[in-house]
Amino acid sequence: MEVRSAAVLLLLLALQAAAQEDKYFEIGGTLTLNPMFSEAITSITWKHKGNIIAEYIKDSVPLEYLNDLKGRTNVDLSTGVLTVKDMRKSDDGLFSVEINNRVLPVSFKAVGIKPLPAPAVVLKNPTTCYKNSDSCNLTCNGDVRDSGPVQYFWKLGEDGAWKESGQDWMFTKIQMSSVEKIICKIQNPISERESGPLHMLVFPPRCSFISDVLGHFNLTNIDCIF
Repeated sequence: MEVRSAAVLLLLLALQAAAQEDKYFEIGGTLTLNPMFSEAITSITWKHKGNIIAEYIKDSVPLEYLNDLKGRTNVDLSTGVLTVKDMRKSDDGLFSVEINNRVLPVSFKAVGIKPLPAPAVVLKNPTTCYKNSDSCNLTCNGDVRDSGPVQYFWKLGEDGAWKESGQDWMFTKIQMSSVEKIICKIQNPISERESGPLHMLVFPPRCSFISDVLGHFNLTNIDCIF
């Protein structure tokens, strides 16, 4: 009997975890939460961190907004969708909703993140990466602190296909002989940014380059080592 009770408890915990949806928002932007409710709404209560932020009961309590999100919150009574504008990092936390006296199984974990900066393709080891190298190690460089989960993509040539990889890329001698430019891209749940191209066929010996974000070769980006 105890084993069965433990199994049921684990199942309930698993279902609860599965119903919690991560929602990333841009700091200063708008958060939209959709409970996906299709019935007519006669009552609704939205909570943030356990505190009521919006409440409505048909023919009894008109829609009112409460607590720290008051003045930034809107609820669509036809769909139950909650919208919060001017989101702040302090607004991180769990949102839950009760509609027609039923607590819905879905909840939303809101996480504020920053939009991504424009990255740059950089040679990791400029003293060993030049025309006659067997390979060059590149990195897609950009400050991604507080940007949430980040993915990196690489493209060989302007018309090449994007390939998901890590932040670093080993560029082989064969690729160097056939590709003129290499470009990287970083992506998070709210934005994506592309680098300018790194021109691969113009390496003088023992020089390092950073791609120009405007896509043009820029002499100020050269750091030669003698």
